[in-house]
Amino acid sequence: MYASSYTKAGLYRSLMCGVAIATLMPAAWAQTESDSDAVTEIEEVYVTARKKQELIVEVPMNIAAVGAEEISKRNLINKEDVYRSIAGAAAPGVGDISGRGQLILRGLSGGNDATPNTTSTFTDGIPLNFSDLYDVERVEVLRGPQGTLYGSNAIGGTVRIITKKPDLSEMSVGGSILFKTEHHRPGTEVRGYGMINVPIMEDKLALRVSGSSGSKAGKIINVYNDHNGEEEEKFIRAQLMWAPSDTTRVNLSYVNQDFYDSTYQAVDVSTPSYYYEAILTANPDAPYGYDVAFDFPNCPTGASRPECKSGGNIMGDYNPEFAVWNLVDNYTEYNMDVFGLTVDKDNLIDGIDMSYAGSYRDFTTSGRQGGWSRFDANDMFRTWILDQDAYDRWTHEIRFQSNSEGPLEWTVGAFYDEIDYAPSDSWQWQYHASDNKSRAIAAYLWGDYWGLGDPTQIGIDMYGDPTKNYNATRFETNLKELALFGEASYTFDLGDSGKLEITGGLRYYDLKDKIHTEVSGIWVGAEPSVTRTDDGENGTRKKVSVNWMPNQEFAVFGIYSEGYRQGGNNGPTAPNDCANDENIDSYVDRYSSDKIKNYELGMKGFLFERKFQFSSAVYQIDWTDVQTSVYMPSCGFSYTANAASARSRGLEFESTTSLTDTLKFLANFSYTDSKMTSDVEALGAKDGDDMTMVPKYNFYAALDKELEIWGREGSVRIDVSGYGKYKSHFNVKDEDISPAYQIVNLSGGIQVNEYARISLHVNNIFDKKAVRYARSRSRSDWSGNTLSEFYIDERTVALRLDFNF
Repeated sequence: MYASSYTKAGLYRSLMCGVAIATLMPAAWAQTESDSDAVTEIEEVYVTARKKQELIVEVPMNIAAVGAEEISKRNLINKEDVYRSIAGAAAPGVGDISGRGQLILRGLSGGNDATPNTTSTFTDGIPLNFSDLYDVERVEVLRGPQGTLYGSNAIGGTVRIITKKPDLSEMSVGGSILFKTEHHRPGTEVRGYGMINVPIMEDKLALRVSGSSGSKAGKIINVYNDHNGEEEEKFIRAQLMWAPSDTTRVNLSYVNQDFYDSTYQAVDVSTPSYYYEAILTANPDAPYGYDVAFDFPNCPTGASRPECKSGGNIMGDYNPEFAVWNLVDNYTEYNMDVFGLTVDKDNLIDGIDMSYAGSYRDFTTSGRQGGWSRFDANDMFRTWILDQDAYDRWTHEIRFQSNSEGPLEWTVGAFYDEIDYAPSDSWQWQYHASDNKSRAIAAYLWGDYWGLGDPTQIGIDMYGDPTKNYNATRFETNLKELALFGEASYTFDLGDSGKLEITGGLRYYDLKDKIHTEVSGIWVGAEPSVTRTDDGENGTRKKVSVNWMPNQEFAVFGIYSEGYRQGGNNGPTAPNDCANDENIDSYVDRYSSDKIKNYELGMKGFLFERKFQFSSAVYQIDWTDVQTSVYMPSCGFSYTANAASARSRGLEFESTTSLTDTLKFLANFSYTDSKMTSDVEALGAKDGDDMTMVPKYNFYAALDKELEIWGREGSVRIDVSGYGKYKSHFNVKDEDISPAYQIVNLSGGIQVNEYARISLHVNNIFDKKAVRYARSRSRSDWSGNTLSEFYIDERTVALRLDFNF
């Protein structure tokens, strides 16, 4: 039985009121102790959200910031670990090339794809999606469209990673070692971190080098071959800081990151009613020595696909709840080199500062997609795809800012971004097994049964290789963006009523994209299919904000802001076997940038003699020309189209209360109502449908206690986070819904001496088994369909040692 809309609304109001009461009661407690020294004031937080250092209360937007001390104490390994404590943050945790989920803010997901790219990430001022938080000074999460200062793909918000910079005066050495175990995961995850800072010329030149390396075994087993895989990751970052004068700072940086993953992230919970089985009869006159016929045995009722295909015999000692059955295993690997340069010059001209941030990166990746043995071969023979890709990318941003003490402040700048993908005749190859039994089945299934041709003969005729049956070649792909931007603020002195700041911003962008690709083989037809486009677009995005500060500790703000995700080209062209797909009619060669209009009101500041800090906002976002990934079930390909419109409304609230001089209480909460406002047949979406991958609510609450143990400083923290249910797909099935869940974590640490700290972290202490993402690949119940579930981590125990000299 489902609750009525009135009952649901009442539930959400009650929940919000409960959070408010739970927050204000500790605040009131703090107020009663204000006359004593028992309660310390909450420290001010500085951020650089507007590309200049400001107190967080002075910035007219809803910002969450996590500093270095909290990163260490909470054992936040990657930036994605931060998201679970952020009000309004959803991160399903699937689809990213590194196996981590993208951040979705304010309900902006937009379709049936788990990678909407609606939030941008900047690391040290350059657009770089870097996750490892070791040797990081601060993480800032800016909610809402950031189109004027941060450009494309910042429609939901922007994440800013600020690393620790070289210290020009003191040498230091630091490091961490982490041991981590998880229920049902074999072995122990081990990670090591290190840092060294060396002044080369005192107060003039210094070098800082940091890095990490870690690996862990896969948790999910392929019961076909007893494979569970491994994830390995390492990075090194070097920064050379030169300060020739008090007003000039030059930082040259280099980052290398390696990643390899052969694990399975999702459990196959499919319960097919039948499966394909090939009956082979030896015949020397047949093309590959066998006649082929198909049988369709039934699976036992309720049996999962791994149980069905393995005859009920799950190999090894693994829990059958963590199992898949694949003829070919997957893997992904990539390597990235990034060279960065930042230059900051104070008073380039009297009253004007100049900053430059530029980067060059070289990125290469490869991988194997083994799941096509199921989708293209119905598990009767092995077929797989090998991917290879590489690109170079240049980014430049220069900006000039006023530094005077007057009421007028301004920023102007220019941004350039160019991505050049490497030509490759091995962008994608599909292979099939070379033994005669597999060739006979492939020829019968793809040739006689589906009428596509004999893949072995196609491989010989087209590629001179009987194991290849499909190829995607890239001749050229080049993407460019040029943008000019500016913001200006004027502050009015209102006397006893405080001050009022009015800000206006504008960004002009010009996009160019060029693509030339070719696909050929069994899915295409007798002649290769060529895609060649050379197009682009331009436009402007605006922002206006008003910020009233009646005093230095409180602010009320209003914002109108716009954002966009840059358009691009679909390519390669959909193969011939997609020609009759029900969703092919929406295909276009190029899709355009979508448009975001955000209306927002907020309050933030300190209360109760700075014992209580809060930040809050309510918003409405109108989203048009929404870029959505349209899947074609008959052929397994997808394309992007401007296929929808949507609206998102919500509220966000975050707070910290100082209860005593050693005890803090944190309470964060959000409510999000994100809905489609159009019918989109290709998505299976209807006007009024809830958006995918967006829970109606999320919350986070924590108690943080500083204490003394055996005369040494220590701390303990307990926190709970929770999410409402959400779906992964329009035209929703039960298997597409991730139920609501809550998890509780406990951390504690002690300063062993002035150089070392040891800490213990237990996450999900009640060993909650919850689904963070669930999806049925097909809307039908055919035997090759996959019902996948991605789980949150079960109970994990981590022991961490940090040291600094």
